[in-house]
Amino acid sequence: MKKEKTKKEKREGHSSIRVSKNIWFMLRYSFRYAPSYTFVTLGEAFGRGAWHIIGILFLRYLFDAIEAGVEFRTVLFWSLLVAGYKAAFELFNKWRLEVYVPRVRLILHEGVQSELYKKARELDQSCYDDPEFYNDFIWAIRESDSRVVEIMENFSIFINRIVSSAVILGVLAFIDWIVAVVLLVSVVLGFVVMIKINKVEYKMEEEMNPVNRRLSYVDRVFYLQDYQKELRQGGIAEHLRNSYQKTTGTKIGCIRKYVGKIVALKFLRSALLNLFPSTGVTIYLVIRYIVDPALSLGAFSASIAASFKLYWAITDLIGYINKFHEHSLYIEKVRKFVGYEPKIKGDLTDVPGFELLSIRNLDFAYPFAEDGKKTLKGIDLEIRKGEKVAFVGYNGAGKTTLIKLLMRLYDATGGEILYNGRSITEFAPGEYRKHIGAVFQDYTVFAATVAENVMGGEYEDGDEEAVMSALKAASFGNKLNELPNGIHSQLTTEFSDDGVGLSGGESQKIAIARVFARPFELIIMDEPSSALDPIAEYEINQSILKSAEGRTVIFISHRLSTTRMADMIYMFADGEIIERGSHDELMSKNGKYAEMYRVQSKKYKNAS
Repeated sequence: MKKEKTKKEKREGHSSIRVSKNIWFMLRYSFRYAPSYTFVTLGEAFGRGAWHIIGILFLRYLFDAIEAGVEFRTVLFWSLLVAGYKAAFELFNKWRLEVYVPRVRLILHEGVQSELYKKARELDQSCYDDPEFYNDFIWAIRESDSRVVEIMENFSIFINRIVSSAVILGVLAFIDWIVAVVLLVSVVLGFVVMIKINKVEYKMEEEMNPVNRRLSYVDRVFYLQDYQKELRQGGIAEHLRNSYQKTTGTKIGCIRKYVGKIVALKFLRSALLNLFPSTGVTIYLVIRYIVDPALSLGAFSASIAASFKLYWAITDLIGYINKFHEHSLYIEKVRKFVGYEPKIKGDLTDVPGFELLSIRNLDFAYPFAEDGKKTLKGIDLEIRKGEKVAFVGYNGAGKTTLIKLLMRLYDATGGEILYNGRSITEFAPGEYRKHIGAVFQDYTVFAATVAENVMGGEYEDGDEEAVMSALKAASFGNKLNELPNGIHSQLTTEFSDDGVGLSGGESQKIAIARVFARPFELIIMDEPSSALDPIAEYEINQSILKSAEGRTVIFISHRLSTTRMADMIYMFADGEIIERGSHDELMSKNGKYAEMYRVQSKKYKNAS
């Protein structure tokens, strides 16, 4: 059923109706953010169309006036009038292109990208696990606002060509209907070929899109600072270079697959739209002028000019119809992204203060896992207000996955999670998450000030105390004293040469400070001290406990020095809880936890 629907959508995506709907969809952005753009665009379209018609009629008048011996002053008057119109139009168009359109581009960019960024924040986490959706998502972000401007400019020319073609065709048909028919047949056949070319080129680009992404990844790795230390270790640089060469070979193969067909179709298009109409029509009109004394020099000249303008206008018109078809294929990506409805949602916005978290028989498998294997199986536990809980186990045991479910980045495959006795699926995700502060193991420091990083957004003067207190809780005080502008120091050198580069441990402390800058009731620390040495780890854990007094804290760690302070420890292995209890209880059981703890304790002693 799903496959049939996809085929139907593809057929609709290539239909004229669908193309029109897609173009209208994008034009609405222009109407919304820059409504005057429509009137300016239409003014240019009709103004340019009028110029094409005036040019043909003036040419006929000029040659007929010369033949008839019309007074020079009369000819000069009309010549100056036509020149004045041309100058006024060019002045208007210069203002439009150099002043108006650049400003509109900025307005549209800000408006459209703001909408897309907002939509991106609403995407389910699972969308990033779907390669096809992610490819389309990147495509939509990259193309959207530039497409709006391009479509509007194309629409202007499209209207212009319709007006010009209709009037010139009428003039030309009045002089010689055979020329009009020949040109129409030629461009219609050319249009059919152009549509075929567009489909083939789009198919080639669609096939190359994931290939280009792989090439782009290798590019980033070699020029971004983040990867430079690792590139100089081992053989990863050579491996990536070989991968780049292989991927380039794949791209070349893809081009070869389509290039023969594209070249043949473009040759046929050139014959239909260039060679035959221009050469054939010119020869026909020259012969007629020689044998038909009724055809004046003005009519002959106007016919030649009109035939070329009509051929050019209709060819251009078809070219822009073809462009709209091309735009439509891209807009499908944008509409898919914009029209996405999150699956992680809920109706209740009034989320009470945290008291109890209950997990019942919880199962989970990642949506796009190839083997469909469950990452979590039959998880049961309870976490009460004020408790300090630790999830421990080796990498891949399922600890971080459980945190993602607690935060509703995903919904469980089976079982349930209850917040104060109610399923978390009943709550609006954004409101529910306001009660949870989390430090992830893959934390990020943004190109912003220390204060903005800690607040996780805008910083106001009234936030200073909260920022300072949070940094103290994260043991960042000593480093803060060294920074040139304190909490207003810029982090990273992305946009500022004076930006501060932090070590891994210092960056992690900034991430930890975020959970203390706001009154989160439930705090999640996913490997909060992974970038710290054992002494610094102990110090920050003590600081966290002190600052989180009265609040609920969940520690996720495979370094068990963190867990001794926990009220309850859950030992994970292969997606299941295999042991639970306090540190002393688990040590007395002499099970997997005790074994893991003794091994790590021995390493710490040897290291010291």
